[in-house]
Parts: sequence; structure tokens; C-alpha cells
Amino acid sequence: MKKRIIPLFLCLLMPFSLLLGSCTGEKQSVSGNENNSLAESKNESGAESSIPEISTESSGDTSDSPSTRPEGYPTLCGGFMQPNAFKNYTETQLVSHLQTMYEVGIDTVILQWSFTTEGGSVKDAYFESSFDKSLYSPSFDKSGERLVENLLSAAEKVGVKVFIGLNDNAQWWQKSVSDKAWLTQQAELGVNGAAQIYANYKQKYPNALHGWYFVFEFYNMPATKSDTDNAAYLLNSFREPLYKLDKNMPMMLSPFISSAGASPEMTESLWKAVFAGTDFKNGDIFCCQDSVGAGHITMSQLEPYYAAIKNAVDSEKGLLFWANNEDFTQSTWSTAPLDRFIEQLKITDKYVSAHITFAYSHYQHPDMGKTGHHLAYAEYYKTGRLPECTLPAPEVEYKAENDGGRVSISIVGKNKDKLLLGFRIYKNGELLHFTDFSSQYGQAEYRYTRNDANVDAKGSAKYKIVSVDYYNNESEPFEFTVEYKAVNGKNIAASKKYQSVTPPEANYSDESGTSLTDGKNGSPDYFDPAWNGYLGKAEIIIDLGESSENLFAVSLNTLGGGSADVYHPSSVAIYASNDGTNFEQIKLQPLEADLGIDTLNTKKQTAVFDEKITARYIKIIVSTNKSWIFIDEIEILSE
Repeated sequence: MKKRIIPLFLCLLMPFSLLLGSCTGEKQSVSGNENNSLAESKNESGAESSIPEISTESSGDTSDSPSTRPEGYPTLCGGFMQPNAFKNYTETQLVSHLQTMYEVGIDTVILQWSFTTEGGSVKDAYFESSFDKSLYSPSFDKSGERLVENLLSAAEKVGVKVFIGLNDNAQWWQKSVSDKAWLTQQAELGVNGAAQIYANYKQKYPNALHGWYFVFEFYNMPATKSDTDNAAYLLNSFREPLYKLDKNMPMMLSPFISSAGASPEMTESLWKAVFAGTDFKNGDIFCCQDSVGAGHITMSQLEPYYAAIKNAVDSEKGLLFWANNEDFTQSTWSTAPLDRFIEQLKITDKYVSAHITFAYSHYQHPDMGKTGHHLAYAEYYKTGRLPECTLPAPEVEYKAENDGGRVSISIVGKNKDKLLLGFRIYKNGELLHFTDFSSQYGQAEYRYTRNDANVDAKGSAKYKIVSVDYYNNESEPFEFTVEYKAVNGKNIAASKKYQSVTPPEANYSDESGTSLTDGKNGSPDYFDPAWNGYLGKAEIIIDLGESSENLFAVSLNTLGGGSADVYHPSSVAIYASNDGTNFEQIKLQPLEADLGIDTLNTKKQTAVFDEKITARYIKIIVSTNKSWIFIDEIEILSE
């Protein structure tokens, strides 16, 4: 049996252990106001901003946290900013942006990168750069070159410290630590950029320009000595010249954790090996991504991994241990439920000295349409608790059609105290859909309609619909049950031969050539060999052996839930033929949307034809607007 690997689009490319990247989101470009039109003194609704004017004089020493930061429970002190989302912000807008975060204790920001490279060329820069002309790419983009200065100037006024990330390069995901010449080239470019930034801005913004961020991300997979040596070499290639530039500016790195193929014990040993070869300075910061938002570890795994990494960090004298707690859910690139995020803070708090997040500026800030999320966190910051739900139950109207095979649902929610975030729809105890109104914060009520197909259920479907507030509390439910005729018939595709027009991917292949009709269902695990994995679309033609009458439905058993980019398919198209060449479309049916809740689950869905047919060949085309499709069984039903 072929070895099965994690079906993340980046992880499929990973030949070495420490390469990592963007499956977590720290490298994923998140949505933002690239063409920002936010009025300089307005909030997102157009109302006058409540943020006070900030003195244009320097606030002086910014080494201390805001004096209002509470004690006794964990809170944030920092967050990432991705430059592409802020390159068109004015200094005034950045003052407002930083002040909003400062008021909830965030006095440190990390600009994730300040320029990008392509090979040995500089592709774009977010500062006024002066590289040698031969180093600029022919397509060099300097449209955002005011960002670093605008950010530092704003930070100096607000009293915020800035860590400047240096060069990012997409080749990292292929090169990792395998190519020492490439590592040397990138370190030289990064240090060159750092020297320019330091010369341009340190004297002008001495308090704001506080430290450096090491952009290239590592993670904890089994490693050879050559891997760990090269990782240490790369870190030292940045750290030593940056230390010579300014001994008082710390360097931060933010690797992430994956439990796939790893363990806490192995992770501890790995980082001890890297640290043994790295010359960190007193005050440097190892700020580990907790990987919960990305789905690489579960909440229950968080503590043992952080305990292990704390042991490794303690082996390196002077190195600080912070947590980078992820405030997003990668499967939908949405803001994390606040109760989950607070639990992340609490679990990691016993091991770290500070908490930052990827990324308050993007997932919790009013500038990005996240006013409700920001106010909810502000309440926690002020009180240390999450209030209980005060939302009324939603008002629901529904109608069943097609013998209960289709249900139309209309929902109205009253937005009491502006706390209503959205609606959750549960079906037979499982989450069917969540609709998020955060970008429409402050409306008096919200409405949502949905059509649901139930032909695959077991005679009835019990629905529960709740309103959800910004703290992730649920209201009292509105519940109803729909009765309908179950789909029963003989599966005449059992053990039949088929042709995969679009073959499954090699790591999730149909090794026996029979797995789609052998009657064996897979477990909720993409490593299970019963599953065939396809990227985007699967096209299969089943030969029934002879012309068969009274065919009335096709059933699919699929894997989904969003974990590792595996989703239930979004539609199925069915065609019939008697000669295997000329096919007629019989049915095109959308399937139940996959919410992407980072929990793998199996689902059987059935498409019923409008009328019974006679055919020998049935072609099934399964599609998704996401990424992976995993199928373990196809049934063709006959009376």
C-alpha cells in the first residue's frame, strides 16, 4: 500500500522537515483594504470615530506595556500586520488603527515582511529601498514604499513597538533548508534590507523601531542533523549581522506546530538541536504559533506541545518564550470563536511570558469589518470573563416540499444589544451551516434563507436553529422535524467495473481498481485506503454490464469537514448511456454545503432522478469549489 500523506496543498511539496509554511495562515495573505478608502477620522460605518487625537510628540520609552493592561488572566500584547493589506494606509489611518489595538493592551505589532525576493532579486519593497540596481527585479513594485515609515511614525506617536519582518520568498516552500547557497543568498538580501531600514528610520523613530522578525517559518517534522545544522546556519546568518547593527534590538521567530508525524518529545528534541547551534542573544523571542486555528493540532494537544517546547526554550539561556495564538479558523478564513481563542490563551499562559496573535489587525479589527469581534474582546480584556448569552431565539418559518425531500427555511434574528453574530443550523445533531453577519455589524435585525435537500436521510430530519453572539454563546433554539420518504433500492453498482476519467491523486489512489464499488466505507481519516482523493473534480464511468431498467438514484459517500483542505463536494452531475460513448445528462444537483469546521466527517448524499431510466453506463462528475474530494463508495439504485 502506498504511503499516504497529509493532503495540504503546501505539505504535498515538502521534501524536508523544517521547511514549512503557509498551511497555517501566517504566510497566507488574508483579506484587507489593499485599496483602502477608510476616511481618516471615520469608522467603518461612516460615523465619527471615538478615537481621541494622538499627540504628534514621541511618547518616549515604550518598553512597558500599557498601564491599563489587567492582571490575573491572559491578554494579548501584540499582533501581526501583513503589508499588502496596509500599504495604502495613511499615517493618520495607521495612528487610528494602532490606537484601537493599544486600548485593548496591544502595544506591539509585527510587520510580517518588509520586502519580497524572487530568487536573488528584490520583487517589491514597503520602504524606500536603495539596493544595488542589479538586485531589483524588472517588475519591481515600489507602490507601497511609504508603509514602513508611516507605520513607524504612527507607532512612535501611539507608543507602540514594531518588529520589522525582513525578506519573504515563495521559493522557501520548495527550498526549505536543503540549499545552503540559497539560504546564504536570502540572508544577505535580508540583512541588506535591514541595514537600509535601520539607517532610514532608527534615529527618527527610536522607540517604535524595536526589533526584527525572522520571516522564514520552520516546523516540527522529523529532521536529520543536516536539517538542524542548516536551520541554525540560517538563523545565525541573520542574527549575527543584525546584532552588529544594533545590540539592543531583539529578533523574533514564529515557527508552528503540527501533530502529523510528530510528538511533543520529538518536538522538544528537534528544537534543542537547533538551539544548540544557534547564537541567540538575550531577549530574543521564540514565539510559537499554536496551530489551533490552522487545524494542525487539537486543543487537547496544545498543553503537552507547549510544555515540551518550554523545556527546549529553557535550554537556551536568555531566549524568551511567547505564544502566537491563532485567532482565525483556516478552513473558512474566518475569525475564531472568542471562547475558543480565550481557551488557547489560558492553556498556553502557564508556559509563556507574553501572548501575540495572528492576526488582530485582520480578524478582530474594526478596519476590517470586525467591530463586533473587537468589542467582544474588549469586554473580555476589561473584565476577564465571557458574558452569558442574552439573545432571543431566532424567528423561523419553514416549508417542506417533494415529499419532504426539500426544505425551505427563512430565519429572522433580532439584534439585541448589537451582539448578534449569526445563525447556526443543525440537522440531526450535526452542524449544517453557519452564517456570519459580522461585516454588517449594528443592524437591528438579520435575515437568512436556505434550501436544504434531505433525500439521503433516514426518514426524518430534526433541525435546530440558534442565534450566536460574539462570545460564541447560543440562544434558545427553534426546533422542528421534517418527515419524508427514505430512498430505498437495490445497489446494482456493487462490484461493478468502472473507469476513472480523472484518476485520483497518486497519494490517494485506487490501488485495487475496485474501491468505489466494493461496499467498503472509509473511516473519518484521509489516511484510510478506502478513500480515493481527487483535486477539484472526479469523473467516473460505471459499467453495469448490461442495460438495466428502473434506475432512479445515485448515492455518494464522501469525506469532508475542512480539515487539511478536505471538503464534501458541492455538486454532482449524472449522465446515462447505453453505448458508453453518447451520454445524456440525467441530473445536476447541488449538494449540502460543507461548512468547514476542521473536523473530518463522512456523509452519504443521494441524487434522485426526475424519472426512472434504463441504461448500461452511468457517468458521475463530482465537483467542488474548494480543493480536495474524497470518495469511498458510489451506489446506483434500482427498484
